[in-house]
Amino acid sequence: MLNLKNRYPIGIDITDQNIYAAQFQKTRQGIWVRELFHRKLNNGQPDSIAPDDALVPILKEIAKNRRFRGKNVSVHLPAQHIYNFPITFELGGDETLEDGMVRECRRHLSFPLEEAVIDYPSITDISSEKNKKFKAIIIAVRREQVEQYVHLLKRAGLRLEAIDFSLSSLLRLHNYLYSPKENPIILCNIGYNQSLIAIVAQNSILAQRNTPWGIQHLLNRLETNLELSDNSEQAFGMLKKYGLYYEHHIDADSGESAAKNGDNDDAIEIYRTVFQILTPYVDELIHELYQITGYVRSEMQGVRFEEISMYGQSSSLNFLDQYLEKRLNIPTKCINPMVKFTLSDSSLLPDTAEGAPFALCLGLAMRKMTWL
Repeated sequence: MLNLKNRYPIGIDITDQNIYAAQFQKTRQGIWVRELFHRKLNNGQPDSIAPDDALVPILKEIAKNRRFRGKNVSVHLPAQHIYNFPITFELGGDETLEDGMVRECRRHLSFPLEEAVIDYPSITDISSEKNKKFKAIIIAVRREQVEQYVHLLKRAGLRLEAIDFSLSSLLRLHNYLYSPKENPIILCNIGYNQSLIAIVAQNSILAQRNTPWGIQHLLNRLETNLELSDNSEQAFGMLKKYGLYYEHHIDADSGESAAKNGDNDDAIEIYRTVFQILTPYVDELIHELYQITGYVRSEMQGVRFEEISMYGQSSSLNFLDQYLEKRLNIPTKCINPMVKFTLSDSSLLPDTAEGAPFALCLGLAMRKMTWL
């Protein structure tokens, strides 16, 4: 008789600038974080050298890391390799769901369907008495890209068990941390150069988009406008300390709020300057949120959004949640999932505030695999 066991693989989240890895372990008290790993790719410069040259040495570090258990991994591919789009299709005759999706996908893909690997993380039945009709979210990647990453992982001594969709991982993490809401919610993962925005209901994905919006552009603006000489660490510190604080907590006319917080005129000027530098670009994110919520409202009359949950680098921009909530009139919170998990060793992450960018990786690592 076969003895099958559910275990947690190493989750590896690959972006254009960073690679994150995490693994869980099951204990009597629940799941704990066994190990965390992070390295910058190409010194933080996207697409500066060939992916094999940048990735293989880092993947070998993961394979040789004794804190990780086993060599089995699940992976997110970089967002630029992923195609995602919604489809609506009607089944005819003896067509199956897969037949209908394949037929509709041919119309959307810019390359031959035979060269694609396709999955559908969400499908909704919208049939009536007259027809069999469905909506689905399609994820596609070129087969050659999948084969390339399988080869890279093999070179590093790792075994690929699954390629997962970033939104599926984010949903897995969010559903573990929070109870389901009655109304749709907006999930966001803010990255360095790419961000994920989705609207989800209890059993379906209503809309999803990847947008070229990230905190790297905010850092670049601060470096340029404040002449920080490409000092990303100093710019990052200003994002965390000042961010969008000015609008919510500084009364420029009376100075009353400043006095309460012990802020002098120089500090107020810094708050104001940083706020003015950042807000034009933050407003582009708001535009993206208006677009996706507008689409869902056009599809679902009278829909009410329960909340916006922000993951990833959102925690790095002070008062982003309050800024968005004021403009969108939707309750908003920035979430660092690391504070909700137990670490097997506190030395894994001495400052849990630094754990927010691991969000997608944690959701990926929570996907159990069945092995002999």
